[in-house]
Amino acid sequence: MAEETSRLVNDFFKTITPDYAFGEQCSPDAPDYSLEQNWAALPGKNSKAEFTPSTLKNIQVSSEVNCFFVHPTGFFLKDWNFDLNKETATYQRTELMLATQASAFNGICQIYAPQYRQATFAAISTNQHESSINSLELAYSDIKRAFEYFLFEINRNKPFILASHSQGSLHSQRLLTEFATYLKKYMIAAYLIGYPLEQDYLSSAGFSKPTNASEPQVVIQFQTVGESGKRPRLKFWLTEGDSYKLKEPGALASANPISWQQDNVWYSSDIESLLMPKISGENVFLDYLAEGKTNGKIKELWFPNDQEISAKLSSDGLLEAKGSSIDRILRRDISGMKDLHIWDYQIFWSHIRKNAKKRTQSFLGK
Repeated sequence: MAEETSRLVNDFFKTITPDYAFGEQCSPDAPDYSLEQNWAALPGKNSKAEFTPSTLKNIQVSSEVNCFFVHPTGFFLKDWNFDLNKETATYQRTELMLATQASAFNGICQIYAPQYRQATFAAISTNQHESSINSLELAYSDIKRAFEYFLFEINRNKPFILASHSQGSLHSQRLLTEFATYLKKYMIAAYLIGYPLEQDYLSSAGFSKPTNASEPQVVIQFQTVGESGKRPRLKFWLTEGDSYKLKEPGALASANPISWQQDNVWYSSDIESLLMPKISGENVFLDYLAEGKTNGKIKELWFPNDQEISAKLSSDGLLEAKGSSIDRILRRDISGMKDLHIWDYQIFWSHIRKNAKKRTQSFLGK
């Protein structure tokens, strides 16, 4: 089984890894963030970040705080960086991630999510040496410019939340150091989920992980696996100085999104938290090699009846999850690793949503 899984993974990466070095072909043009077309989510533009289950109220248009959200990787093709074409399966994946991830913040924030020339999955998930670094650097250059435009042209000293997932969280970690002075004045909290965040890096940036559910200006990170599960990679591309380096992460700055504690104790969820999208047509996340826009459409978000979820932090800083709802998700796991990476937000969606409101109220003194 392990050999077959390894073969399938190797074949997959051969299919999606560019067959030329970064720089041998022209990179896509840099987006201009003064243009609405280069934002995947803006308030009042009917983006997928405005979706909520029918039982909840979306108040983002009237909110007094903002959210800058950096979406994860949805680009799996044999180019180093995405060209921002909206008539693609890649952009449909972005919309799905806005609906299932960024939407967690629309109960308290107006959401701004830039499109960016995201690095292809092979660049961030394997060691393509200088090509990986250059692809990630190009992606970050967009995030940095979008964040500058957000801070100084849109946000203008309003309180805001910084949120992200996976590749988005890797790039957002750099924002912590490069914009630390500004963030320490106006950032309510940072939810940099789904990518290793080293405690030493966080401390050197002058930030801390949470010790309770309400303190503001903390940085939240967790990576979800099933009970006794593991992330299969030993090394990750991590921020080092003003670039990226492939290395094994040190001690992680992690928090349990049910308890907001750091202990190794199981906590049970007592709310409807696991979120699911209803999709008509083709689900682009079930076909990573899809290129052109498919007939898939996100119809709505909903809470399934089975909401049995418990979570604890493992000794290595991963977030273990168990319960009948987790068992149902893991039925599709063929690797045996119990990696729930793409479910980080969906499993704990309501906990993140409630927590964002609580930390915002604390920051505003309410």
